[in-house]
Amino acid sequence: MEENATEFWFGTIEGILRNSEAEPTEPDRTEEMDGGILLISGIRVYLPRFGINVHEGLFCHMKDGRLEPLYFLTVIYDREDKEVLYDAEENFVDTVHQWLKGKCTPEQLEQEPCGVKGIREEFIDGKGIQTGGSGRNPCGNGTACGSAGRHHGKR
Repeated sequence: MEENATEFWFGTIEGILRNSEAEPTEPDRTEEMDGGILLISGIRVYLPRFGINVHEGLFCHMKDGRLEPLYFLTVIYDREDKEVLYDAEENFVDTVHQWLKGKCTPEQLEQEPCGVKGIREEFIDGKGIQTGGSGRNPCGNGTACGSAGRHHGKR
């Protein structure tokens, strides 16, 4: 597991992050994509078995000089080269399952150990304990919605 990462099960981490309203220690990053801007959370969930980081994302467009959110995404990054591998309007488990093209079941993915890095909180039994920092994640508690939506392969 990545140094300074707290270990969790992948099937529970999205809910833990949402319920704790965790704040990133690193800035969210932006990337131009499909005529809009993808705002990606600085909090990353690392799946060591697959060598990927999973992030919450928010697809936006510019309106009157301001970012206007359109919908939430789950974004998979290659851990080595930081390249977007896949994004979808699905939850973490379903997005990774689709990206893996059925190499394992959603139930197997839920049991995968994962690490959380880039967070201003320390988690104990699913509860966040504030350890410092200020500001809010622009994605708020917005995890990728479970609706069917656009899916992208490797860019």
